Amino acid sequence: MTPTMTLSHLLFAIAITAYILVAIQFEERDLVREHGRAYDDYRRRVPMLWPFRRRSAGGVTAQARAGSA
Repeated sequence: MTPTMTLSHLLFAIAITAYILVAIQFEERDLVREHGRAYDDYRRRVPMLWPFRRRSAGGVTAQARAGSA
């Protein structure tokens, strides 16, 4: 833990965040290639970065559709 945010710490944090976001894209591509349609279906149901937010289809969230059924 760093008590002060220096310019070099900020630059490092930004670089690592960018690296992770780029790496996610490569990982997703490899997982689709390896698992095919099953992983594509999983990707449609589960959000990539925000764990408690569900993906929407046609502007209606999955939670709203589940509540109205």
